[in-house]
Amino acid sequence: MRTSHLFTVVDSHTAGHPTRTVTAGIPPLRGQSVREQRDDFRNTHDGLRTLLLHEPRGHAAMAAAVPVPSREADQGLFFIFSYVYADMCGHATIGYIASLAAMGALPKGFEQSGMSIETPAGIVHVTGTFEAGRLTSVLLRNVPSFVLASDIISEVEGLGAVTCDIAYSGITYALVDADQIDLPFDIAHASRWCGAGVAIKEALNSGSTVPQVDSVLFYHSVEGGARHLVILAGNKFDRSPCGTGTSARLAQLNARGQLAVGASYRAENILGVPFESRIAGLTKAGDGMPAIIPEVRGMAHVTAFSTLVLETDDPLPAGFLPN
Repeated sequence: MRTSHLFTVVDSHTAGHPTRTVTAGIPPLRGQSVREQRDDFRNTHDGLRTLLLHEPRGHAAMAAAVPVPSREADQGLFFIFSYVYADMCGHATIGYIASLAAMGALPKGFEQSGMSIETPAGIVHVTGTFEAGRLTSVLLRNVPSFVLASDIISEVEGLGAVTCDIAYSGITYALVDADQIDLPFDIAHASRWCGAGVAIKEALNSGSTVPQVDSVLFYHSVEGGARHLVILAGNKFDRSPCGTGTSARLAQLNARGQLAVGASYRAENILGVPFESRIAGLTKAGDGMPAIIPEVRGMAHVTAFSTLVLETDDPLPAGFLPN
């Protein structure tokens, strides 16, 4: 076997959604900040993203965490997906920490004080809970999150008038009460929810009067919180309750006077697996906009330690991704 690329990875899932932590194989990247290093990867090595995440080594919903050096925090981390780059990803951050724990590679002192992580969206902080030395949950303190627009009404093809709020939490979300859509809110109808989410996103982003959104988060109220379904693209949805999406939802609830600082909020995924979250405090965003400091607790589970290989004569070196 003659190989042109080898990558060592740890695969995990956070409440169902995959993270592939790349531990070796990424070439040195240029840039002082994590954002600059991410942009260098995107500009000069994007073929590695498709190699790592597209079929036959990955699939449409695959995400990866790429550790890089940081001058501002204990560690740098950026996120790549089968179809896009994102400035922040909560489930992948949790997956990264669980992968470090599985490798025995958590930094010294993590059990006492956690670690800071520089992401393209800013610096986040993670801590863990442990039982008999074993990591049992990860607490993510995300970047400041805030509402950008409220009660936006869009005329959506096939759905009619849909009302949403738009919030930023490292990613910009349209937050939509699922009760507005005439579909059962369950995994069996996920493909139809993907279609509805894409239609809403396109309707919002076709105009110029509201902030552009990256994803659509549908929520359906349950006791103590809500069930979430985040639509990423036409054939992609977040299997987890979504860490950044939950942060956006906390900002929305606080702005509406429905969730106070310190109060807990349970965010379930479409399968009923929860994240626990709360508003840790209030702050200001960079432009002075009122914002919250969100905290999200979840856990990831390792599924594989692997070496990914590209043979020199592989006829599909960049992989492929069906729509």
